[in-house]
Amino acid sequence: MKLSDKEFRGVLEGAVAGRHKDLETLLELYMPLINHYSMLNGKPDEDLRQYLMIHIALNISKFIL
Repeated sequence: MKLSDKEFRGVLEGAVAGRHKDLETLLELYMPLINHYSMLNGKPDEDLRQYLMIHIALNISKFIL
């Protein structure tokens, strides 16, 4: 998925405002990075992946735009 700067800002603002669809879009955009950082000893760790996604969802409202 590729977004223009304007589209990305709109999605980020929506996620910060609490719109679930925009949060899903952000998570989808960053899933390759989330998957990369959820590797443990060279293997995917589903618990770590879920932890990262939950941490993002709970803290997205702290972003200042």
